[in-house]
Amino acid sequence: MPRPDALRAIRLLRRVELDAARRQLAGARAAEATAAEGEAALQAALLAETGQKAPEAFANWLPAAKTSLAQAGALRAMAADRLDRAREAAARASLAERAIVEEAARRRAADRAARLARDQAAMDDLPLPSVRPPLA
Repeated sequence: MPRPDALRAIRLLRRVELDAARRQLAGARAAEATAAEGEAALQAALLAETGQKAPEAFANWLPAAKTSLAQAGALRAMAADRLDRAREAAARASLAERAIVEEAARRRAADRAARLARDQAAMDDLPLPSVRPPLA
């Protein structure tokens, strides 16, 4: 039975971590886009309502609209912060996975060099064929 390769197991783990980080990044991007769209819609509604209602109705509506807009802005800021953290996590996971890939390549190259050196040493140890001079 072949010996388990620890580097292969770590590489698989790093790949799983990278895939999870990319999924989290995609979710954070979608959440940030949704939050930005919601804030933009509230800003547009606030601008559209300016001057459209009677002054008393607008004065009653405005504080609630400003509160909603502030909440949407806070939600967008939190989503942007989550997006930044997800980007950092994806970058770290990618770097870790790349390091494992590079280490595996380095080990393969070292193994190949050792195998070629063994083969060359085996060929060097072979007796040379005796060469006879041609008959005159």
